[in-house]
Formats: sequence, structure tokens, C-alpha cells
Amino acid sequence: MVRVYPDPILRKPAHPVRPGSTEARAVAEALRGAFARIEGLGLAANQIGFVSRAAIVRLKEGEEPIVMLNPRILWRSPDIALEEEGCLSLPGVWAVVPRAKAVRVEYQDEDGQKHTLEVQDLGARLIQHEVDHLDGVLFIDHLSVSERQRVLRVFREVQVRKKEGQPSAVQVRA
Repeated sequence: MVRVYPDPILRKPAHPVRPGSTEARAVAEALRGAFARIEGLGLAANQIGFVSRAAIVRLKEGEEPIVMLNPRILWRSPDIALEEEGCLSLPGVWAVVPRAKAVRVEYQDEDGQKHTLEVQDLGARLIQHEVDHLDGVLFIDHLSVSERQRVLRVFREVQVRKKEGQPSAVQVRA
């Protein structure tokens, strides 16, 4: 269900969607359905096969997830946090990724209403990660060349183990 690297759709920038359209309804419904079946905090449309600018995120535990159409980061704090990050499209590997500590994001809901959120810490990291997906960018693109190569080498090893039925969770630290 979730597309896995190196699936080419993960590198395609998503196109804007018109709230209320058949496309927007279909992608929102697909995101909700997929999100209910995964263990994650966010999911971008291209991770489930849609090249639509839409994502779903759960910013706080216990809250309903938010479907964001056409999300756009308006501002990033100059303060950077180095935290461990993983991705459903690169299962089994993690690396320390630099991200802005806070962001302001604008998006539309399914009815076309505009919303602006300012989030920090994990929420900011999550928004940046999902918006990156919609731009065709993966977390590994924020790593040095040598670290990216190392993470991808371990990822390939994890995939081989998975095919062989062996435990596959390996942690990679930058």
C-alpha cells in the first residue's frame, strides 16, 4: 500500500488539487484509509500513488488527523533541530536530520477553507517531512552524500533481510 523507495512516484512533485473536486475527495479518502492502517504520524499522497498535493498528519496524540490540501510552508524558524527521522517509504532505517524547529504552514481543508498553523518541535518536523514528500524530496536528501550512501546501503540490506524473512529493523545514526 505505501510506496517504497526507489518507486519513481516518490520523486515526482505533486500538483495542486482543487478542494471539493472528485480528485480531492478521492485522495482525502485514500489518505484517511491508508493512515488508519499504518503506524505513523503523517502520510503524503504520493506515498500511496497519487501525485496530488495532499497529506494527512496527526499533530497531537489522541487528536483527529488533519487532511491538508495544497500545504505550503510560509515560514521556517532560523533555529535548527537535529533529530532522528524515519519514513514509511524507507522502512527500517533512521537518521539524524536537520529541520527548522518551528514552521508556519498554510493549507486548505476539503471544503476549500484556508487554515494557517504554527507548529514546533515534532509537529514542525512532521509538516516539513510531508511537504518535502509533496515536492519529491525524501529525508535522505537532507543528509551528507556519505551519510545518504550509508543509509541507502543499510536500507538495501534491510530489504534483503525482509525478503528472506529475517528481522529487518536496523537503526542508522548520522
